[in-house]
Amino acid sequence: MPSDQIAHSFRIASMPTHIFRILFSTLLTLLFMVTLPAAAKKKPSHAEQCLLAMAEPDAIATRAQRDRLAQRHSEVWTSKAHINEKSRNGIDVSHYQYEIDWDEVAAAKISYAYIKATEGASLVDEYYDFNIREARRAGISVGAYHFYRPNVDIHVQLQNLKSTVKKEDIDLVPLIDVETRGSVSATKFVEDLRQFLILVEKHYGRKPMLYTYQNFYNKHFLEQFKDYHWMIACYSDNPPTLNDGKGYIMWQYTQRGRVSGVRGNVDRSQLVGHGSLRQIAM
Repeated sequence: MPSDQIAHSFRIASMPTHIFRILFSTLLTLLFMVTLPAAAKKKPSHAEQCLLAMAEPDAIATRAQRDRLAQRHSEVWTSKAHINEKSRNGIDVSHYQYEIDWDEVAAAKISYAYIKATEGASLVDEYYDFNIREARRAGISVGAYHFYRPNVDIHVQLQNLKSTVKKEDIDLVPLIDVETRGSVSATKFVEDLRQFLILVEKHYGRKPMLYTYQNFYNKHFLEQFKDYHWMIACYSDNPPTLNDGKGYIMWQYTQRGRVSGVRGNVDRSQLVGHGSLRQIAM
């Protein structure tokens, strides 16, 4: 209460001046003692002031930020494939190798295997299920390949591949084996194959890899399919030479290889340069 109001109240009551002064002084002392603890508090440090200025996080904004981070994370492709990096050596097999002892193959330092699955419209390799299951069990990174037939409708071929090769059964992207142009024109051959590769990628979620011979590539594929990985076959002591300078991730260097666990000859290949199985992982 202001002092003039307090004095006015006491005058109305005809209070003696000396008593009024004593009471007024006492009142001021009591007021001072009540406000002193608050005024005497220590001033917060700069760090404490920063902490005091921090508002409680808004729940909706925080959740929205967390959701955005989760969305960005989901957009980053992550592979669940088993990648064997013990060596850079691989093989590709089909029913021609009959039943394979995959434990012996793994012990022979073979890290990956491409296994024939399908061909053309309806052919399914009779050993595919056994090979894909046993090779993977033995710790080898596995992929499946389809032998492409240019004269067969691409949608029919795709259905054959899809119905045989399941995404969850393979560690490496599908391989499309192209060794013949059939009876179609050069233009149709390339365009149909391009559309087939797009359909395969749409289904499996990853670009397939292409396989062919050095000479076949130089005759039909120069400046084509630049954004695909290739396995190139060239059975000599020297690695393949592609006339357009295109790089390749694998070199199949013999069709008469010998590997423990496989009866007879087998195609052997190796990663080249800085090539890694992780580049073609599912």
